[in-house]
Amino acid sequence: MARRPASVLEGALTFLRGSVRRFLLAVLSTAAAVGQSATFDEVAAQAGTARRANRLPEAIELYRQAVQLRASWLEGWWFLGTLSYATYQYPGCETAFHEFVKLDDKRALAWSLLGLCEFETGKYDAALDHLRVSLAGKDLAPEVEAGVRFHYGLLLTRAGLFDPGKRELERYARSGAHEPMLISGLGLNALHQPLLPKDVPAERMDAVTQAGAATRSWILGEIDQAEAGFQQLVKQYPALAGVHYLCGTYLSYVRPDQAMAEFRRELELNPDNSDAGAMLALLLLNAKDLSAAAPYAKRAAAKSSDALSDYAYGQVLLGTGDLRAAIPRLEAAARLEPANLQYHAALAGAYSRAGRRADARLERRVSLDLATGITDSVAAQTAATQTTVHPPENR
Repeated sequence: MARRPASVLEGALTFLRGSVRRFLLAVLSTAAAVGQSATFDEVAAQAGTARRANRLPEAIELYRQAVQLRASWLEGWWFLGTLSYATYQYPGCETAFHEFVKLDDKRALAWSLLGLCEFETGKYDAALDHLRVSLAGKDLAPEVEAGVRFHYGLLLTRAGLFDPGKRELERYARSGAHEPMLISGLGLNALHQPLLPKDVPAERMDAVTQAGAATRSWILGEIDQAEAGFQQLVKQYPALAGVHYLCGTYLSYVRPDQAMAEFRRELELNPDNSDAGAMLALLLLNAKDLSAAAPYAKRAAAKSSDALSDYAYGQVLLGTGDLRAAIPRLEAAARLEPANLQYHAALAGAYSRAGRRADARLERRVSLDLATGITDSVAAQTAATQTTVHPPENR
Protein backbone atom coordinates (compact mmCIF):
# COMPACT_ATOMS: atom_id res chain seq x y z
CA MET A 1 0.00 0.00 0.00
CA ALA A 2 1.32 3.43 -0.87
CA ARG A 3 2.41 5.61 2.04
CA ARG A 4 0.14 8.23 3.47
CA PRO A 5 0.76 11.91 2.72
CA ALA A 6 3.16 13.47 5.23
CA SER A 7 1.20 16.67 5.63
CA VAL A 8 -0.20 18.64 8.55
CA LEU A 9 -3.29 19.19 6.48
CA GLU A 10 -3.71 15.73 4.95
CA GLY A 11 -7.31 14.84 4.26
CA ALA A 12 -8.41 18.48 4.21
CA LEU A 13 -9.73 18.36 0.67
CA THR A 14 -13.48 18.19 1.01
CA PHE A 15 -14.12 15.67 -1.75
CA LEU A 16 -11.50 13.32 -0.29
CA ARG A 17 -12.97 13.31 3.21
CA GLY A 18 -14.61 10.27 4.72
CA SER A 19 -13.53 6.68 5.10
CA VAL A 20 -10.94 6.39 2.33
CA ARG A 21 -8.63 4.50 4.65
CA ARG A 22 -11.39 2.00 5.43
CA PHE A 23 -12.04 1.48 1.72
CA LEU A 24 -8.35 0.77 1.13
CA LEU A 25 -8.31 -1.89 3.80
CA ALA A 26 -11.61 -3.48 2.83
CA VAL A 27 -11.60 -3.49 -0.96
CA LEU A 28 -9.57 -5.95 -2.97
CA SER A 29 -7.38 -4.27 -5.56
CA THR A 30 -8.42 -6.61 -8.35
CA ALA A 31 -10.12 -4.50 -11.00
CA ALA A 32 -12.54 -6.11 -13.39
CA ALA A 33 -10.99 -6.92 -16.73
CA VAL A 34 -12.44 -5.20 -19.78
CA GLY A 35 -12.28 -6.95 -23.09
CA GLN A 36 -10.54 -5.52 -26.11
CA SER A 37 -13.86 -5.04 -27.85
CA ALA A 38 -15.42 -2.89 -25.10
CA THR A 39 -16.45 0.54 -26.29
CA PHE A 40 -15.51 3.79 -24.59
CA ASP A 41 -19.10 4.35 -23.46
CA GLU A 42 -19.21 0.92 -21.83
CA VAL A 43 -15.94 1.41 -19.96
CA ALA A 44 -16.88 4.94 -18.90
CA ALA A 45 -20.21 3.73 -17.55
CA GLN A 46 -18.55 0.91 -15.62
CA ALA A 47 -16.04 3.39 -14.17
CA GLY A 48 -18.82 5.65 -12.93
CA THR A 49 -20.68 2.72 -11.39
CA ALA A 50 -17.55 1.50 -9.57
CA ARG A 51 -16.80 5.00 -8.29
CA ARG A 52 -20.32 5.56 -6.95
CA ALA A 53 -20.16 2.17 -5.22
CA ASN A 54 -16.84 3.14 -3.59
CA ARG A 55 -14.97 0.35 -5.37
CA LEU A 56 -12.00 2.63 -5.72
CA PRO A 57 -9.26 0.34 -7.12
CA GLU A 58 -11.69 -0.96 -9.74
CA ALA A 59 -12.83 2.56 -10.60
CA ILE A 60 -9.25 3.77 -11.01
CA GLU A 61 -8.43 0.94 -13.40
CA LEU A 62 -11.58 1.54 -15.43
CA TYR A 63 -10.99 5.28 -15.68
CA ARG A 64 -7.43 4.55 -16.77
CA GLN A 65 -8.70 2.30 -19.54
CA ALA A 66 -11.34 4.82 -20.55
CA VAL A 67 -8.90 7.71 -21.03
CA GLN A 68 -6.71 5.43 -23.08
CA LEU A 69 -9.67 4.91 -25.38
CA ARG A 70 -10.52 8.63 -25.42
CA ALA A 71 -7.69 10.92 -24.30
CA SER A 72 -9.90 14.01 -24.58
CA TRP A 73 -12.30 12.82 -21.86
CA LEU A 74 -11.90 15.58 -19.28
CA GLU A 75 -14.12 14.00 -16.63
CA GLY A 76 -12.17 10.76 -16.89
CA TRP A 77 -8.85 12.48 -16.19
CA TRP A 78 -10.51 14.35 -13.31
CA PHE A 79 -11.77 11.25 -11.55
CA LEU A 80 -8.62 9.28 -12.31
CA GLY A 81 -6.62 12.04 -10.65
CA THR A 82 -8.82 12.59 -7.61
CA LEU A 83 -9.28 8.88 -6.93
CA SER A 84 -5.54 8.32 -7.26
CA TYR A 85 -4.91 11.14 -4.78
CA ALA A 86 -7.50 9.69 -2.40
CA THR A 87 -5.68 6.36 -2.38
CA TYR A 88 -2.20 7.94 -2.10
CA GLN A 89 -1.21 6.89 -5.64
CA TYR A 90 0.66 10.10 -6.34
CA PRO A 91 2.41 9.19 -9.61
CA GLY A 92 -0.94 8.24 -11.16
CA CYS A 93 -2.54 11.38 -9.80
CA GLU A 94 0.29 13.49 -11.20
CA THR A 95 -0.05 11.94 -14.66
CA ALA A 96 -3.82 12.41 -14.68
CA PHE A 97 -3.72 16.08 -13.76
CA HIS A 98 -0.89 16.77 -16.20
CA GLU A 99 -3.27 15.58 -18.90
CA PHE A 100 -6.23 17.41 -17.36
CA VAL A 101 -4.55 20.85 -17.37
CA LYS A 102 -3.56 20.36 -21.00
CA LEU A 103 -7.28 20.18 -21.80
CA ASP A 104 -8.50 22.73 -19.23
CA ASP A 105 -5.99 25.09 -17.61
CA LYS A 106 -8.56 27.29 -15.87
CA ARG A 107 -9.38 25.16 -12.82
CA ALA A 108 -7.33 26.11 -9.78
CA LEU A 109 -8.21 22.86 -8.01
CA ALA A 110 -6.63 20.82 -10.80
CA TRP A 111 -3.41 22.83 -10.52
CA SER A 112 -3.54 22.39 -6.74
CA LEU A 113 -3.78 18.61 -6.90
CA LEU A 114 -1.10 18.47 -9.57
CA GLY A 115 1.24 20.51 -7.38
CA LEU A 116 0.45 18.51 -4.24
CA CYS A 117 1.16 15.24 -6.06
CA GLU A 118 4.43 16.63 -7.43
CA PHE A 119 5.36 17.57 -3.87
CA GLU A 120 4.86 13.94 -2.84
CA THR A 121 6.80 12.56 -5.83
CA GLY A 122 9.73 14.93 -5.25
CA LYS A 123 9.27 17.22 -8.26
CA TYR A 124 9.62 20.27 -6.07
CA ASP A 125 10.36 22.97 -8.65
CA ALA A 126 7.35 21.96 -10.71
CA ALA A 127 5.22 21.73 -7.56
CA LEU A 128 6.19 25.28 -6.58
CA ASP A 129 5.21 26.62 -10.00
CA HIS A 130 1.92 24.74 -10.14
CA LEU A 131 0.85 25.63 -6.60
CA ARG A 132 1.58 29.26 -7.45
CA VAL A 133 -0.72 28.96 -10.46
CA SER A 134 -3.43 27.39 -8.33
CA LEU A 135 -3.32 30.22 -5.79
CA ALA A 136 -3.87 32.73 -8.55
CA GLY A 137 -7.22 31.08 -9.32
CA LYS A 138 -10.61 31.69 -7.82
CA ASP A 139 -12.27 28.31 -7.30
CA LEU A 140 -10.40 26.94 -4.28
CA ALA A 141 -12.45 26.09 -1.22
CA PRO A 142 -10.85 27.54 1.94
CA GLU A 143 -9.85 24.15 3.34
CA VAL A 144 -8.18 23.24 0.06
CA GLU A 145 -6.40 26.58 -0.07
CA ALA A 146 -5.06 25.96 3.43
CA GLY A 147 -3.36 22.74 2.34
CA VAL A 148 -1.99 24.38 -0.78
CA ARG A 149 -0.58 27.38 1.07
CA PHE A 150 1.09 25.23 3.71
CA HIS A 151 2.96 23.18 1.10
CA TYR A 152 3.65 26.34 -0.91
CA GLY A 153 5.28 27.88 2.16
CA LEU A 154 7.51 24.84 2.60
CA LEU A 155 8.53 24.98 -1.05
CA LEU A 156 9.22 28.73 -0.94
CA THR A 157 11.57 28.08 1.97
CA ARG A 158 13.27 25.27 0.06
CA ALA A 159 13.75 27.67 -2.87
CA GLY A 160 15.37 30.27 -0.61
CA LEU A 161 12.39 32.64 -0.80
CA PHE A 162 12.24 33.03 2.94
CA ASP A 163 10.11 36.13 3.45
CA PRO A 164 7.17 35.02 1.28
CA GLY A 165 7.58 31.52 2.71
CA LYS A 166 7.25 32.91 6.22
CA ARG A 167 4.05 34.73 5.31
CA GLU A 168 2.52 31.47 4.12
CA LEU A 169 3.64 29.38 7.09
CA GLU A 170 2.98 31.78 9.93
CA ARG A 171 -0.78 31.76 9.36
CA TYR A 172 -0.78 28.19 10.71
CA ALA A 173 1.21 29.01 13.85
CA ARG A 174 -1.81 28.75 16.15
CA SER A 175 -3.76 25.92 14.58
CA GLY A 176 -0.68 23.74 14.03
CA ALA A 177 0.73 24.12 17.54
CA HIS A 178 1.75 20.47 17.96
CA GLU A 179 2.48 19.60 14.33
CA PRO A 180 6.17 18.67 13.92
CA MET A 181 6.23 19.50 10.20
CA LEU A 182 4.98 23.03 10.86
CA ILE A 183 7.49 23.63 13.65
CA SER A 184 10.29 22.29 11.47
CA GLY A 185 9.09 24.38 8.53
CA LEU A 186 9.05 27.52 10.65
CA GLY A 187 12.50 26.68 12.01
CA LEU A 188 14.06 26.15 8.60
CA ASN A 189 12.50 29.35 7.34
CA ALA A 190 13.63 31.35 10.36
CA LEU A 191 17.20 30.03 10.09
CA HIS A 192 17.21 30.66 6.33
CA GLN A 193 18.04 27.07 5.54
CA PRO A 194 16.66 26.09 2.11
CA LEU A 195 15.45 22.60 2.99
CA LEU A 196 12.25 20.67 3.47
CA PRO A 197 11.62 19.24 6.96
CA LYS A 198 12.24 15.68 5.79
CA ASP A 199 15.71 16.65 4.51
CA VAL A 200 17.04 18.10 7.76
CA PRO A 201 20.13 16.15 8.93
CA ALA A 202 19.52 14.36 12.21
CA GLU A 203 22.25 16.29 14.01
CA ARG A 204 20.58 19.59 13.09
CA MET A 205 16.97 18.70 13.86
CA ASP A 206 17.04 19.82 17.49
CA ALA A 207 18.26 23.29 16.50
CA VAL A 208 15.63 23.55 13.77
CA THR A 209 12.90 22.48 16.19
CA GLN A 210 14.05 24.98 18.81
CA ALA A 211 14.13 27.74 16.21
CA GLY A 212 10.65 26.82 15.01
CA ALA A 213 9.17 26.74 18.50
CA ALA A 214 10.68 30.11 19.44
CA THR A 215 9.54 31.63 16.15
CA ARG A 216 6.02 30.32 16.69
CA SER A 217 5.96 31.94 20.15
CA TRP A 218 7.13 35.22 18.58
CA ILE A 219 4.42 35.08 15.92
CA LEU A 220 1.79 34.49 18.61
CA GLY A 221 3.05 37.38 20.73
CA GLU A 222 4.37 35.12 23.48
CA ILE A 223 7.39 37.35 23.95
CA ASP A 224 8.84 35.85 27.12
CA GLN A 225 8.80 32.34 25.63
CA ALA A 226 10.19 33.59 22.34
CA GLU A 227 13.09 35.48 23.91
CA ALA A 228 13.96 32.56 26.17
CA GLY A 229 13.92 30.27 23.14
CA PHE A 230 16.18 32.52 21.08
CA GLN A 231 18.64 32.94 23.96
CA GLN A 232 18.80 29.18 24.45
CA LEU A 233 19.31 28.66 20.73
CA VAL A 234 22.27 31.06 20.61
CA LYS A 235 23.75 29.52 23.74
CA GLN A 236 23.43 25.94 22.50
CA TYR A 237 24.24 26.47 18.80
CA PRO A 238 26.49 29.56 18.58
CA ALA A 239 28.22 28.42 15.38
CA LEU A 240 25.20 27.22 13.39
CA ALA A 241 24.45 29.28 10.28
CA GLY A 242 21.33 31.35 10.68
CA VAL A 243 21.13 31.32 14.47
CA HIS A 244 22.61 34.79 14.99
CA TYR A 245 20.60 36.12 12.06
CA LEU A 246 17.37 34.85 13.62
CA CYS A 247 18.21 36.25 17.03
CA GLY A 248 19.21 39.56 15.43
CA THR A 249 15.95 39.74 13.53
CA TYR A 250 14.03 39.38 16.77
CA LEU A 251 16.23 41.89 18.62
CA SER A 252 15.91 44.43 15.82
CA TYR A 253 12.38 45.08 17.03
CA VAL A 254 13.26 45.47 20.71
CA ARG A 255 16.99 46.14 21.19
CA PRO A 256 18.56 47.37 17.91
CA ASP A 257 22.08 47.77 19.31
CA GLN A 258 22.17 44.13 20.37
CA ALA A 259 20.68 43.17 17.02
CA MET A 260 23.59 44.81 15.20
CA ALA A 261 26.03 42.70 17.18
CA GLU A 262 24.13 39.53 16.26
CA PHE A 263 24.11 40.41 12.56
CA ARG A 264 27.85 41.13 12.64
CA ARG A 265 28.45 37.78 14.31
CA GLU A 266 26.33 36.05 11.65
CA LEU A 267 28.37 37.67 8.90
CA GLU A 268 31.59 36.51 10.55
CA LEU A 269 30.32 32.93 10.55
CA ASN A 270 28.38 33.09 7.31
CA PRO A 271 29.61 35.89 5.00
CA ASP A 272 27.17 34.84 2.26
CA ASN A 273 24.12 35.67 4.39
CA SER A 274 23.03 38.68 2.38
CA ASP A 275 19.95 39.22 4.52
CA ALA A 276 22.11 39.68 7.61
CA GLY A 277 24.07 42.35 5.75
CA ALA A 278 20.89 44.01 4.53
CA MET A 279 19.35 44.04 8.01
CA LEU A 280 22.52 45.47 9.51
CA ALA A 281 22.53 48.18 6.85
CA LEU A 282 18.93 49.11 7.62
CA LEU A 283 19.62 49.32 11.35
CA LEU A 284 22.61 51.55 10.69
CA LEU A 285 20.45 53.73 8.46
CA ASN A 286 17.90 54.04 11.26
CA ALA A 287 20.79 55.08 13.52
CA LYS A 288 21.68 57.82 10.99
CA ASP A 289 25.00 56.18 10.12
CA LEU A 290 24.81 56.19 6.33
CA SER A 291 28.54 55.80 5.79
CA ALA A 292 28.61 52.61 7.86
CA ALA A 293 25.44 51.24 6.26
CA ALA A 294 26.57 51.71 2.65
CA PRO A 295 29.19 48.93 2.37
CA TYR A 296 26.93 46.35 4.01
CA ALA A 297 24.01 47.20 1.72
CA LYS A 298 26.16 47.26 -1.40
CA ARG A 299 27.77 43.93 -0.54
CA ALA A 300 24.40 42.33 0.20
CA ALA A 301 22.95 43.51 -3.12
CA ALA A 302 26.01 42.19 -4.97
CA LYS A 303 25.66 38.76 -3.37
CA SER A 304 21.93 38.34 -3.85
CA SER A 305 19.04 39.61 -5.94
CA ASP A 306 16.47 39.06 -3.20
CA ALA A 307 13.95 41.72 -2.23
CA LEU A 308 15.45 42.64 1.14
CA SER A 309 18.91 43.27 -0.31
CA ASP A 310 17.49 45.41 -3.10
CA TYR A 311 15.38 47.34 -0.61
CA ALA A 312 18.30 48.00 1.74
CA TYR A 313 20.58 49.14 -1.06
CA GLY A 314 17.81 51.28 -2.52
CA GLN A 315 17.34 52.98 0.84
CA VAL A 316 21.08 53.63 1.12
CA LEU A 317 21.12 55.11 -2.39
CA LEU A 318 18.15 57.30 -1.46
CA GLY A 319 20.15 58.48 1.53
CA THR A 320 22.97 59.57 -0.77
CA GLY A 321 20.51 61.38 -3.05
CA ASP A 322 21.11 59.06 -5.99
CA LEU A 323 17.48 58.68 -7.10
CA ARG A 324 18.42 57.38 -10.53
CA ALA A 325 20.11 54.33 -9.00
CA ALA A 326 17.79 53.96 -6.01
CA ILE A 327 14.48 53.69 -7.84
CA PRO A 328 15.33 50.54 -9.88
CA ARG A 329 16.43 48.82 -6.65
CA LEU A 330 13.19 49.68 -4.87
CA GLU A 331 11.19 48.67 -7.95
CA ALA A 332 12.96 45.31 -7.92
CA ALA A 333 12.14 44.80 -4.25
CA ALA A 334 8.45 45.60 -4.81
CA ARG A 335 8.36 43.35 -7.87
CA LEU A 336 9.96 40.42 -6.04
CA GLU A 337 7.67 40.76 -3.02
CA PRO A 338 4.52 42.55 -4.19
CA ALA A 339 2.74 41.96 -0.87
CA ASN A 340 5.31 43.90 1.17
CA LEU A 341 3.82 47.22 2.26
CA GLN A 342 7.19 48.66 3.28
CA TYR A 343 8.68 48.25 -0.17
CA HIS A 344 5.77 49.97 -1.92
CA ALA A 345 5.76 52.83 0.59
CA ALA A 346 9.49 53.41 0.04
CA LEU A 347 8.99 53.33 -3.72
CA ALA A 348 6.15 55.86 -3.46
CA GLY A 349 8.45 58.21 -1.56
CA ALA A 350 11.22 57.79 -4.12
CA TYR A 351 8.86 58.48 -7.02
CA SER A 352 7.58 61.59 -5.26
CA ARG A 353 11.10 62.91 -4.73
CA ALA A 354 11.83 62.27 -8.41
CA GLY A 355 8.76 64.23 -9.48
CA ARG A 356 6.97 61.14 -10.81
CA ARG A 357 3.63 62.07 -9.27
CA ALA A 358 1.43 59.59 -11.13
CA ASP A 359 3.71 56.70 -10.21
CA ALA A 360 3.85 57.92 -6.62
CA ARG A 361 0.04 58.02 -6.41
CA LEU A 362 -0.19 54.49 -7.76
CA GLU A 363 2.30 53.15 -5.22
CA ARG A 364 0.54 54.96 -2.40
CA ARG A 365 -2.69 53.34 -3.50
CA VAL A 366 -1.03 49.92 -3.47
CA SER A 367 0.36 50.66 -0.02
CA LEU A 368 -3.08 51.68 1.24
CA ASP A 369 -4.66 48.55 -0.20
CA LEU A 370 -2.03 46.38 1.45
CA ALA A 371 -2.48 48.20 4.75
CA THR A 372 -6.22 47.58 4.67
CA GLY A 373 -5.94 44.02 3.41
CA ILE A 374 -7.35 44.69 -0.06
CA THR A 375 -4.98 42.61 -2.14
CA ASP A 376 -5.53 40.37 -5.11
CA SER A 377 -4.87 37.30 -2.97
CA VAL A 378 -7.37 38.40 -0.37
CA ALA A 379 -9.94 39.11 -3.06
CA ALA A 380 -9.31 35.70 -4.56
CA GLN A 381 -9.71 34.07 -1.16
CA THR A 382 -13.00 35.90 -0.64
CA ALA A 383 -14.27 34.74 -4.02
CA ALA A 384 -13.27 31.15 -3.26
CA THR A 385 -15.65 30.56 -0.38
CA GLN A 386 -17.71 27.93 -2.11
CA THR A 387 -17.17 24.49 -0.60
CA THR A 388 -18.79 22.30 -3.25
CA VAL A 389 -16.52 21.34 -6.11
CA HIS A 390 -18.07 19.76 -9.16
CA PRO A 391 -16.20 17.73 -11.77
CA PRO A 392 -16.12 19.02 -15.33
CA GLU A 393 -18.95 18.16 -17.63
CA ASN A 394 -19.10 14.60 -18.88
CA ARG A 395 -17.22 14.15 -22.18
